[in-house]
Amino acid sequence: MKNKLFFLIIFTFSLFTLVYSSSNYPDYKDDYINDFAKVISKTDYDAIHNMLKDLEYKTGIELVVVTINSRYDYDTNDPTIENFAKNLFNYWGVGHKKPNNGVMLLVAIENREVRIQLGGGYPKMYDNIMKKVIDNNIIPYFKNNEYSRGIYEGCRGIIEKVTKKVSWFAFYKWHIILGILFLAFLLSGINFLKQGKKGWGFVFLSIAGIILIFLLKMLFSGKSRSGFGGGSSFGGGATGRW
Repeated sequence: MKNKLFFLIIFTFSLFTLVYSSSNYPDYKDDYINDFAKVISKTDYDAIHNMLKDLEYKTGIELVVVTINSRYDYDTNDPTIENFAKNLFNYWGVGHKKPNNGVMLLVAIENREVRIQLGGGYPKMYDNIMKKVIDNNIIPYFKNNEYSRGIYEGCRGIIEKVTKKVSWFAFYKWHIILGILFLAFLLSGINFLKQGKKGWGFVFLSIAGIILIFLLKMLFSGKSRSGFGGGSSFGGGATGRW
């Protein structure tokens, strides 16, 4: 009986700690940049935001930048930046469940720590790849207090390592195919109407309209989605200090 009571107390305490600590993580304000420490310049902010938006549009990969003054400000009981980054990543659900390839670039200014947290879909080899990005693209700027520039270069380095170059035709081939089909059905529908075949004309024009809706949706959204999609991290990534 005593053992059961003991385990019940431990379980309740653990559950309370988990809920309490989770509530102390900051909520995200933007899908791409959350500059809580306010260290990113306006010029770099716009450039980074466009870069990350374009990344998701073309590849579906969500990369979010987070800057904080100190991880101790949030009272989450995380002993290291690795724990803080993993738990924040999972609290926000960065990326999408499939293929779970979200990325978080976390910078803690006062702790002088930077962490690239990877979604669970990345193989182990990416830990070393991200470590090189931190050492080569980020830390040299951070040592000179150029946080904005370091974050910009860090994002460029991450994107270069997690994406493959896609040609213009490879990305837009389905847009082109749908565009050709739209024109074909549109012209056929108009031609049927001119011939007095209104039934067939409306059928072809209706199909053309449906194709146009899909085409516009693809053009405006690409592979991006609104908000995070429930991605998760199991601890993969890399850390740097300056």
